[in-house]
Amino acid sequence: MSKPVQVTEFRLKLYPKDFALVRNFYEEHLQFPVVNEWDRGDSDKGVMFNVGGTILELLTPEDGYKPITGSDLSLEVPDVAELWEQMKNGDNILHPIRDNSWGDTSFRIADPEGYAISFFTRH
Repeated sequence: MSKPVQVTEFRLKLYPKDFALVRNFYEEHLQFPVVNEWDRGDSDKGVMFNVGGTILELLTPEDGYKPITGSDLSLEVPDVAELWEQMKNGDNILHPIRDNSWGDTSFRIADPEGYAISFFTRH
């Protein structure tokens, strides 16, 4: 390739087993804004959230679809300590807030289906 690929939008697609449960988590618990959604029946639902200029897209899985495992989401936030105070009593904490040697402070939670989400603020 002579030129780099020019990307104008990044989307992360997740295919939850329980679409409604996971959608509610991202929409109500994390309060990510919905930018688009559709419902064409039980096997064709989707919702797109704006997450820091990136799109997080939840879709009903197609038959036989096997999602990638071994991935998670890391989100930089303005004040991780303030966000920790709001979330620290949840039953979905994977690791509590901590200072990391690589120069940030972070904590990690899981969505209702176990997908890990780290929140961090750089020092």
